[in-house]
Amino acid sequence: MKRRVVIIMGFVLLLVLALHFYIKISEQNPQFSVTFFNIGQGDSALIKFNNGQKMLVDCGPDRKILAKLGSALPFYDRKIDYLLVTHPDLDHYGGCVDVLNQYAVQEIITNSSTKETDPYWKIWDAKEKQESAEIKIITNTQEWFIGSSTLYFLNPDNSLNLTAKDTEGNNASIVFKLTNAGESFLFTGDMEMPLEEALEQKYCSTTLPACPALKADVLKVGHHGSDSSSGEDFLRYVSPKEAVVSVGKNTFGHPSFRVLKKLQRIGAGILRTDELGDIIKQ
Repeated sequence: MKRRVVIIMGFVLLLVLALHFYIKISEQNPQFSVTFFNIGQGDSALIKFNNGQKMLVDCGPDRKILAKLGSALPFYDRKIDYLLVTHPDLDHYGGCVDVLNQYAVQEIITNSSTKETDPYWKIWDAKEKQESAEIKIITNTQEWFIGSSTLYFLNPDNSLNLTAKDTEGNNASIVFKLTNAGESFLFTGDMEMPLEEALEQKYCSTTLPACPALKADVLKVGHHGSDSSSGEDFLRYVSPKEAVVSVGKNTFGHPSFRVLKKLQRIGAGILRTDELGDIIKQ
């Protein structure tokens, strides 16, 4: 009996040691990547920085985000360094309460917008306040450095030429450009044409396509490919090699055939989550 106990304890010890070394080895050389999740009709992307930190940009509409994170992260990893909610539309923040329930979130980044008419908003607001995470509110342009990556926040920005109406809703989305090792990504939330035009006015030359601030290799297409976004000038200024459309089954007509044709005309490869599943860029 004692011998059996010793053997079992030895086996358990070996398993613990093996797990310890596995975790140490896997954490030694973290690689940069961006994964656009196939989350249904909604947005969610996971950025892994080469210093080991992680940023989740939006959470999709529901708890499906947990399965996505479970497949993208090791089973033992229950930490999200940054949870960024671009704006309070349910298809962007609906799964965030589940993320807070299952993961230790260090920082929550928002645009400070509220949606009191949405019953779920009260649940999210209460949960956010209960968390020990640091709350950061983007109210103006700023630059962050994480590992070898740079994030430049383009919106919200009080200096943009927007009407009061156009600073609310979708156009209050957090918009940022991410660069790493010469590759760039433009995250747009649900940005619509008034905000696109305001960014063009601030950052771009009158001569297309000269606009270093907006130019990006990968564009996360605004508002799921809606007709209200992706103006022709804006797409030419960004001039993406690839355009990611985060979309699922819907009754809104997303993505718009007109937007898809615009993307084809500028030579962008169109990557749709409803057709390709999770889209991973490394």
